Amino acid sequence: MIKMSKGAEPKILYDNSKKWTSLLLKHVGTNTKPKPSVATKYRHKKIKEALIAETHGKCVYCESKLLHIHHGDVEHIYPKAIYNNKTFEWTNLTLACEICNQNKSDNDPNLKSIINPYIDSPEAHMLFSGPVVLTFTQKGQNTELLLDLNRAALLERRREKLCGAWNILRNVVDTTKPLAVRKLIYKDFVKNETSSNGEYSSMIKTIFEEFKKNIPQEVF
Repeated sequence: MIKMSKGAEPKILYDNSKKWTSLLLKHVGTNTKPKPSVATKYRHKKIKEALIAETHGKCVYCESKLLHIHHGDVEHIYPKAIYNNKTFEWTNLTLACEICNQNKSDNDPNLKSIINPYIDSPEAHMLFSGPVVLTFTQKGQNTELLLDLNRAALLERRREKLCGAWNILRNVVDTTKPLAVRKLIYKDFVKNETSSNGEYSSMIKTIFEEFKKNIPQEVF
C-alpha cells in the first residue's frame, strides 16, 4: 500500500453528484430500493477511467495490477451502505481488486481503524520483509488482517515480483557488463519498478533501499 493523492474530479460527477445523491436519499428515506441505474452511477465510464488513472491501475490496498486480470471494482472508502450521502462523493471513491473489496465489505474505517491511503501514510503503519507485510501499529494490524494482505495468492505473486527485481538488480552490480549498460538498467529499474506506477512498488522500494548500499557510485 502506498500514499495516494486524489486526482481531479470527473466533470460528469462534478455536475451530477448532488442530484444523484438527492435521488438516492429519497429512496433511503422512503425505505424503497432504488433501481441500479440510480444506485450505481458511480460506475460511469468517465469516473472509472479517472480512478484507474489516479491509482495507476492498481488496487489501492494490495497494489496488484488489475486490468489484465480483472475490471477492478469502484471502492467506497466509507461504505455506501452506511454512508449513503457519500455514495457519489469523489473523495470517497477509489479502485480496489475484487478480493480486497470483498474483504473490506461494509466495514467502517473509523470503527475498525483501517488505513485510508489518501489520508494516512501507510509506511507509518506497515513495512515489508521480503514479500510479507509486517505491521507495527494497531491500525496497520487491523488493515492487514481485515484485507488479508498476506493471503497466499498475494505472497506468491509478490515473491515472483521480488525474484524478478533481484535478477534485474544483480545486473547493475555485475562488473562484467559495460558501465553504460548497467547505468541504463539502473535508470530503467528506478523509473518502472520503484515509481508509483509499478506493481507492489512499496515492497520494491524497501528492497531497493537496501540494495542501493551495494551499488558502486559510478552507476548513479
